[in-house]
Amino acid sequence: MSGIGIDIGSTYTKLCVLGEDGKFEALCAEKTPVRQKEHFTEKLKSLRETYGDIPVVSCGYGRKNIAGSRMVSELSALAAGVHRVALEAETVLDIGGQDTKLIRQRNGKLLSFFVNDKCAAGCGMFLVNTLHRLGVQFENLDLSDGRLPGLRLSSTCAVFAQSEIVERIAEGVSEEEILRAVLVQILTQSKMLLGKVECEKIHISGGLTKIPGIAQYAETVLEKPTAVPEHAAYLSAIGCAVFAEKER
Repeated sequence: MSGIGIDIGSTYTKLCVLGEDGKFEALCAEKTPVRQKEHFTEKLKSLRETYGDIPVVSCGYGRKNIAGSRMVSELSALAAGVHRVALEAETVLDIGGQDTKLIRQRNGKLLSFFVNDKCAAGCGMFLVNTLHRLGVQFENLDLSDGRLPGLRLSSTCAVFAQSEIVERIAEGVSEEEILRAVLVQILTQSKMLLGKVECEKIHISGGLTKIPGIAQYAETVLEKPTAVPEHAAYLSAIGCAVFAEKER
């Protein structure tokens, strides 16, 4: 093994183990625990027992809770990760649980970035909360037909939008229609960041990329050619593993 990368996000923690040949020996995710220091102390011990004493690099909200690892910024990790899996991807829109980030990279190096963390309506937590309210599982989302909803949420604030969703539920609007409207809202908020850069194509990353059909759906809303890189939900963890690989 050549390196381990761990991205401790607000909702999920992602892990990447790189082999000597640069191939992915492991890519996995788990819900980020509440008692992080205790959890990751045991996690790191288990990883050492399995893979040996190889470099570990971490990023994300809880990166300080992994003792003995080198820490890097999530933005630098994202740049390194997307370059490893998609060399042509210069502009990346990462929709996370608590914020949305837009980065530009070249050869794995971060060139510039913009972050929108002012409103939850532009990040994944808005979708998570709505799924919980509607009693729908994330795994049941499917946008493969590309259909945009007739419903539009008028509120740009997630707090007011939740009140609006309650009203739509009372009116008998379907769960699918509401969830598609929420995804349009998230992407529309993200679109504000795109006005800060000039680019021909957007690559999106984050947990939303696991939804079937999300690339075409995002392309319609963002009005820009859009693609989902391979392993798009794990790019920052992959980037951490790339940094770890360089320490050997």
